[in-house]
Amino acid sequence: MSVSRQEKFLTSGRQNQKQRTREALLDAAVNLARDGRSPSIAEVADAARVSPATAYRYFPNTGSLWADVASRQITHSREYPDLLESLSGTAEERMDTVVRTTADMQLADETVWRTLLRAALDQWFDQLEVPEADRVPVRGNTRLEMARIAVSPLADRLSPEQLDRLTHALTMVYGMEAIVTARDTCGLDAETTTETMSWAARALIRAALAEADQL
Repeated sequence: MSVSRQEKFLTSGRQNQKQRTREALLDAAVNLARDGRSPSIAEVADAARVSPATAYRYFPNTGSLWADVASRQITHSREYPDLLESLSGTAEERMDTVVRTTADMQLADETVWRTLLRAALDQWFDQLEVPEADRVPVRGNTRLEMARIAVSPLADRLSPEQLDRLTHALTMVYGMEAIVTARDTCGLDAETTTETMSWAARALIRAALAEADQL
């Protein structure tokens, strides 16, 4: 089912019932993820007490399921929905807010976010035999866009190319991949993980500005 067909299904007829079923499937996926599992659509359907055929009408593949789980986790976070609208201060301060808010949300539900990361990796492996042009993206661009908005005040000091490079670099030092590296490779606790990601983001911004001033 394409995204447009899926949206059409969800918005046509018995919408309240369909929304309840969709929420039940998402709840089941999150609960299974909190148990450290990366369940299939069929397993999620069983936990939600609906048929696999019904579940596939809402989520044609595990990628679409976990993408919606991630979106809902963000939406349900107390601070996240209004985060970008409330950013203020310097680029460093704005990026610090993004890093810390993201870290607080993901570290508070680390098992679910690790499961989402594992699902993305599974989807990447599932597409190894698919021509690159036909592959479905395994990750969204929310983190990239948040970094872009956070450092947008630097548009008058950095060239578009420099600003793009900074934005790309910033996405590498926060979010779930960065948390996994900090926690598993470096052995950091949650507080130190957040502080280290914040330090790295500030350091990248200062390095980008220092380099621009030398040109």
